[in-house]
Amino acid sequence: MEKFNWRALLGLFALAAVVLAAACGDDEEGGGPGGEAEQPRQGGEIVVQYLEFQSFDPHFSSFAQDIGHQTFVFRGLYKLNKDNEPVPEMAADMPQISADGKTYTVKIKPGLKWSDGDDLKAEDFVAGIERTCNPDNAGEYQYLLSNIVGCDDYYAATDKSAAEKAALRAKLGVRAIDDTTIEFKLQQPQPTFTTILTMWMTWPVPIHIVPDGSTPWPEDPTKLAFNGPFVVSEYVPKERMVFTRNPNYAGQPAYLDKITFRYIEDNVQSNNAFRAGELHMALADATNLKALQQEFPDKLLSYVTPTTIGLEMQLKKKPLDNLNVRLALSRAIDRKALAENVLQGAVTPTTTWVPPEVLGLDPNATDLFEEQIGFNPEKAKEALAAAGYPNGQGFPTLSILIRDSAGARATAEFLKEQFKTILNIDVNIEIVDAPTRSKRFTEGQFELFPGGWHQDYPDPENWIIGLFDTGGTLNNYNCSDPEIDDLISKARYNTNDQERREQYKKVNELISTRICGVAPMYHSLNHVLIDPRLKGVRENATSQDRVLAGDWAPELWWLSE
Repeated sequence: MEKFNWRALLGLFALAAVVLAAACGDDEEGGGPGGEAEQPRQGGEIVVQYLEFQSFDPHFSSFAQDIGHQTFVFRGLYKLNKDNEPVPEMAADMPQISADGKTYTVKIKPGLKWSDGDDLKAEDFVAGIERTCNPDNAGEYQYLLSNIVGCDDYYAATDKSAAEKAALRAKLGVRAIDDTTIEFKLQQPQPTFTTILTMWMTWPVPIHIVPDGSTPWPEDPTKLAFNGPFVVSEYVPKERMVFTRNPNYAGQPAYLDKITFRYIEDNVQSNNAFRAGELHMALADATNLKALQQEFPDKLLSYVTPTTIGLEMQLKKKPLDNLNVRLALSRAIDRKALAENVLQGAVTPTTTWVPPEVLGLDPNATDLFEEQIGFNPEKAKEALAAAGYPNGQGFPTLSILIRDSAGARATAEFLKEQFKTILNIDVNIEIVDAPTRSKRFTEGQFELFPGGWHQDYPDPENWIIGLFDTGGTLNNYNCSDPEIDDLISKARYNTNDQERREQYKKVNELISTRICGVAPMYHSLNHVLIDPRLKGVRENATSQDRVLAGDWAPELWWLSE
């Protein structure tokens, strides 16, 4: 969920997260900051809406709601500040980098403690890298660590013996020199590596509880130890999670005493709970946005997010492996009607996967590939006929997988109607809870899936690597295109930034026009209802948000009197 001439990019996003992600994987609904003169105060409790996690293991997770949970309780060597710049968190200083750019040495702060009082040492951070690279854990974001010596070889050792895996683990380019010093060995110089060290797949493992990367992560999060601003003090599946302040957190102590997540799938329900004073923050129902703007003019926060939502398609499922079928589906989607009528202006229609501003283009150039994949009923019918299904004859019934929310249901019903009216084909709508939806997507068990991507860091590579290269750990739709693979290979460690960006621009064109796993539909805004007494949220809404505004830094939330 991070990169470069990236400082110029930051000003283009006034910024933040979306209603859910595959971090990040993202959800199918999308939602600016202000400021307060009061001084933060310690104490208080709040209750907010959240979406339940699939996995609590940061070394496996890829969905926004998972990462959002983990951010409350775990932290890494570095963090991205509000301006998306990496700064020390558990590290004592910025890394020392060798002259050839291939060795990073990081000192951690002295006296670090886990929440249970156990010493937090360099070996715990080493264990975090080992766990993400471990083939038995199969971390979804492992691809970001591919440049660490030996990580790819270890990750690929799924069928090796325990002894062979141990030998590969020993060759990993990460080690604890002593209790407070970590050394990383890279295959190639990588200017973004410090940024990568801010991300969840590099966070430490409490090895006194989870001794090695093959040990299952505890299913009950209360059995873990934490190094973030909060600890998990209670977890009731499908109902709630309760966080309380971690006195051993090495950063700024959290202001709030307690934060409770109420797991609410449907934003209509959460908005009613907000009205009743049961929630301090909730995701706004995008299908009722205009009414909410009238009802809550001072409580509704809406801001731009670097997020793309599309119709993801499982390319291993026939006939979705046929480009003409994918073109037909894409051209049958009236993106403008979806954005304006169904989602009430809460999103911006698009035909490009990577937002134009990330590519260094005019932010309004969202119709880059309108001619090739945009709404065109006649061309949609022609493409379906070219695929061998004239007027939908003989076309199999497909299924759209969604979670149970008003926006998701409305979007799915809209797509179903478009496909029937224009292409004369039928689709079913399958509704599941958020954890099941995430799991099904991660395992590739879907046909059509309204979802997408929320930016982890501001660089075009974050929208492409791992997502569209053949065998990428987040390539759950199974895009496989030799031309895309070749361009990614050339761009990945290209030190000529201008050339690298042009290569990624071409990759984006191929992904979008060949619909290599996803037909882009819209870029999101995030829309959040916030109790005016809850501070530290609006002014910390950034592109790092996972689910709620400012949830990348909940230690900065506080209640006014």
